[in-house]
Amino acid sequence: MKQQNQQTVDRSLPPIWLNRVSYWFRIGLTIFIALTMLLGTAACTAENKDSVSSIVWQNAAQITPTEVLVKIVQSHSNLPEPEKAIASMKVMQVNGKQGQLALYDFNNSRLCGAIGCLYTGYLIPNDRSQLATEVFTAYLNPNVTPKAALFQVKNSSQADANLPCLLVNQTVIEGRRQLDFCYNGLSYELAGDLLFKEGEKEGKGKGEGGEN
Repeated sequence: MKQQNQQTVDRSLPPIWLNRVSYWFRIGLTIFIALTMLLGTAACTAENKDSVSSIVWQNAAQITPTEVLVKIVQSHSNLPEPEKAIASMKVMQVNGKQGQLALYDFNNSRLCGAIGCLYTGYLIPNDRSQLATEVFTAYLNPNVTPKAALFQVKNSSQADANLPCLLVNQTVIEGRRQLDFCYNGLSYELAGDLLFKEGEKEGKGKGEGGEN
């Protein structure tokens, strides 16, 4: 009778190999869930964080039609021979949801003064039936430290960012000032102003104005 009961108990228990498969399956499932949560968190963090990138200046005469460059020079200066002035102009192009931003560096000492040199930007709409409009104008000091580009593009994670914000680095007595210009739907406006003192790490700058 005792032997019969033992056989009945043995038959009710699952085979050893099945227990091992179930054990490793549970471990694998736990690792899979953990990795999925970790990757999901990292993806959300990457989406919420703004990325900053540098862009390259190009010869404006190779990108923009001559007649357009002449009009830009004439609208911002009284240079007697604008056709000659465009030879030294540079441009950097930034793509956005609303269109393309063409940022011009006149690269001309006659368009520089005590407050800096002239830079201007035009929005070229995706809809080519619309005219390009001037959305950025500023006098800036082109002489910055080798570690900091004059202009950087801040690609925002915000869905309503029709054009990316522009980070402008300026060398000042205290160190480096970073100006944050963002597009408000009509033009670029100053949205932030940070001061990085000599030797101070990025991200620890002191706000000097604007919205930080």
